[in-house]
Amino acid sequence: MSEIKQYAVLEYIVDVLQKSIIGSKVKQIAPDEAAIIDGNASIVIKQRLESNGNTAALLIRDEKEVLYSEELLEKVYKIYEGAKDNAALKAALLGTNIIINGLSIEAELIFHAIRDQFYALSDSYEFLKFIEKDVQKMRFNMNFGDDLIFELIVLNEAGSIAIEAMTEKSVAPAVKSAITADVQEIRDKINKQFKK
Repeated sequence: MSEIKQYAVLEYIVDVLQKSIIGSKVKQIAPDEAAIIDGNASIVIKQRLESNGNTAALLIRDEKEVLYSEELLEKVYKIYEGAKDNAALKAALLGTNIIINGLSIEAELIFHAIRDQFYALSDSYEFLKFIEKDVQKMRFNMNFGDDLIFELIVLNEAGSIAIEAMTEKSVAPAVKSAITADVQEIRDKINKQFKK
């Protein structure tokens, strides 16, 4: 079986991740697709090209959140920094939109930061599941206490991050106030962290 010649951007990111995830193996699927296998988890990376042949996006499917658990999201976010000796590769990486599990890399980092902020505020908060992921917008359910489920809507815009909690009308005003205050505090922290 002959080796598949992959696109430079894909080859570079696969190489960086494979070296960062100890014991992982790479499976080349096609010139524009590869998988990094780590035990029973896999990260599938597909490169999507523009009509002129430039990289438009890297679509990463990481269902077991290996990049998060291995603390590699920041490395992927700043992947271009490692290509400082190759100007063409660095430019290609800077122009590439990296999308992980349906969210831009920045939105993915924002999600984890928001979730971690809720957990730091109170043990009463728990992430349940995503409802929607759309590159810069996400909707997901959070649990508060034993049985109150509310929806959080996050929109990553160029200048700010909007976070809104949607609760049922039947929620007690004091509980709704507490959630709203926590959301405001988290919104402020997240905007300072990501949008300065």
